Amino acid sequence: MMCTIIPYTPDKMNDVRTLIEDPFVREDLLGCLEEFPDCGLLAMEKGVIAGAAVFTGKNDVTSFTLYVGTSYRKRGIGTKLLHELEKNMRSSAVKEVYCDFQENPDHSSFIEKNGYPLQFRSSLMTFQGTETALPDHRIRLYEDNDYEAVHDILHRAFQKMRKQVGLPLLDSPRSMEEAAKYLENRTSILILEDETIMKGCIFLDGNEIDKLAVAPEEEGKGYGKALLTAGVKRILKEQSEAVLWVVQGNPAEKLYKGFGFQRKRLHCFYKKILS
Repeated sequence: MMCTIIPYTPDKMNDVRTLIEDPFVREDLLGCLEEFPDCGLLAMEKGVIAGAAVFTGKNDVTSFTLYVGTSYRKRGIGTKLLHELEKNMRSSAVKEVYCDFQENPDHSSFIEKNGYPLQFRSSLMTFQGTETALPDHRIRLYEDNDYEAVHDILHRAFQKMRKQVGLPLLDSPRSMEEAAKYLENRTSILILEDETIMKGCIFLDGNEIDKLAVAPEEEGKGYGKALLTAGVKRILKEQSEAVLWVVQGNPAEKLYKGFGFQRKRLHCFYKKILS
C-alpha cells in the first residue's frame, strides 16, 4: 500500500498521540511537534496517520524524532518519511543531524542503513526517593559574573569525560549568547564554592539534571555528591522524580547509582552529516 508524506498541522496532534504506544516517545515527539510544527511531517495511508517525524529547528545542527505505527512497519514507510525529512532539513540549511532511540536491533539496522553511524550509548536514570539533606551553605545560585568560571569548569570536565568514553573532543568557545542564556536561567543553575573558589556547578531543566560538572582537579572530594544532593532536593520540591542522562562508560554513573538513581532506558545516539 502506497503512503503519502504531508506537512504536519497542529489539528493532527491528537491523532499522532493515539498512534504512539511508547509513552516516552509520545511525550518527546509531541513536545517537538508543539515547539517546531513547521518542521514536522506525517505519513498517511488511506487517510490515516501511519507515521510522524519532526526535526528540532532550522539550524546548522539539529536532531529528529521519527515514529511509525507498529502495524505499519516493514513497508518502507519509515524510509520514505526519513528521506523527505532529510530533504526538508537540507532546504533549511541543516548540516549535522542527530537522533536517538531505545536500544533495538531493528531500529539500529534501519538508521545505519540510512547513513547514520553510532556515536555512543547513554542511559536515562531516574530517582524517585526523598531527599531531606540539610542545606549546604557552600551552594548558591548562579550570578552574572560566574560565566567565565562556569564555562571553564564545564569545558574541562566534559572534555575529560569525552576522552574517557572515547568520544571526539569538542571546541566550546565562550560567547555572549551563551552568557545571556545562563543569566536568563540563573535560578536553575547552582554553584558550589569552597573558600571562595568555585569547585563545580549543576544545571537543572524541569525535572532533569541537565549538566553536573566538577573541576577535574577537585574530583574525589565530595563536591559532585553535594551538588547532586542539592539539585535533586530542588527538583523533588516540584516533581515526583528526578532524571538524568549519563553516557555509557562515564565514571559519574557510579555516583548516580550510589545516590539511588536507577537505569530506566538505554538509548543509542547516531549522527549524520548532510551533504
